[in-house]
Amino acid sequence: MTDDTEDVQTDRPAALVATRHFVYPAPMALLTPMSLEEAQSLGRRYGLEVAALEPIQHGSVNSNFRAQLDDGTRIFMRVYEESPVAAVALQNRLLTHLEAHGVKTPVPLVDDDGAQVHEHAGKPVCVFPFCEGSWICQQRVDEARMEQVGEILAAIHKAGEGYQGAPPNRFGAVQMRQRLEGLRLEALDEALRADAARLERALEDLEDEPPMSAEWTVVHGDLFRDNVLWHDDGRLSAALDFESASLGDPAFDLCVTLLAWCFGDTLEERLVRALVRGYRRNRILSETLLRGCYRQARMAALRFAVTRITDYELRPRGVVAYKDYRRFLARLDAIEALGPDGLRTWLGG
Repeated sequence: MTDDTEDVQTDRPAALVATRHFVYPAPMALLTPMSLEEAQSLGRRYGLEVAALEPIQHGSVNSNFRAQLDDGTRIFMRVYEESPVAAVALQNRLLTHLEAHGVKTPVPLVDDDGAQVHEHAGKPVCVFPFCEGSWICQQRVDEARMEQVGEILAAIHKAGEGYQGAPPNRFGAVQMRQRLEGLRLEALDEALRADAARLERALEDLEDEPPMSAEWTVVHGDLFRDNVLWHDDGRLSAALDFESASLGDPAFDLCVTLLAWCFGDTLEERLVRALVRGYRRNRILSETLLRGCYRQARMAALRFAVTRITDYELRPRGVVAYKDYRRFLARLDAIEALGPDGLRTWLGG
């Protein structure tokens, strides 16, 4: 089985793996610098004395920093590169709600004035606690871990039922087609043009979104291996990075997670079944939801194939940690080969 490292942003140095009682959200790119003096000023708003600051240069979206305090503990500072203050505040409200309802996820610290969001270089910035945990590679994904992933995914969906304030989905079929239409296809090589055309045709087939139903809830939308931390004994520590969270179909979220975790060289039935077993411990999977999974699995594969083309393939290599869109074309092939009845069988009764 291959190690699907592009799904984990990049191989992290051992120094970036938390070994104490703290956890930070998954690291991203360094786009906006922060000096030690600026970090110290931000820390004092929380009554914290920052002694050292280290930028974390991975990923493509936000600028992240690990800070060590005078007492030896650490905190995590995130500068949001693309989200306005209002959107970050809404995300923090959701994190607070999920954590209060039993979802294991870090919540931004509150400063002495009761605020969670500040500004750095004209952009929102938040301070997070750490908690113990590390990432795992694909070879270490087993049925026991998959059941726990299913449990926390169901916990997110259950906590999100009836939640007011989740943003709309930004990654539907229409939005993905618009991304592809924005490409200058004549500037792409022949293979990439052919793949983009295939994706556009597939999205056309899925463009009629299903009507919103009573089953819709808050979905994570991006529960990949780099967004889950684990204790050394195999227990799940935390789910991270809810920037793609939205009001959506839990079948889509289940399928995103299935494709992210249950595919090495091929889609593995035993891991799919373990994911569903864990999910069922916390939330009912209705027949309607299960029957919708074939469409949503295809949509999940298309969503990440398209965003990897636009976010990674068209950038110079080395600018961000590269993620290969072809991995999600392979996932799409696997789902289509399995077919709706085959996938339904794997998802169980």
